Amino acid sequence: MRREDVQPLLLETVDLLPDPNLADAAWADGLALRRTHRRIVLICVLTVIALAILTSVLIGIS
Repeated sequence: MRREDVQPLLLETVDLLPDPNLADAAWADGLALRRTHRRIVLICVLTVIALAILTSVLIGIS
């Protein structure tokens, strides 16, 4: 195979590959980040509530 034969074969092969949809990938990454952010906020809120309950119980005991 000569070097001149390689370029047309590469172009033909590239034409057969599907184009990646980068917008869908970015959207999915954004949704995953948003879910992670919500989860972290929920854990922090629940921790603050639990600490407030624990503090009120300890104050009530003493």
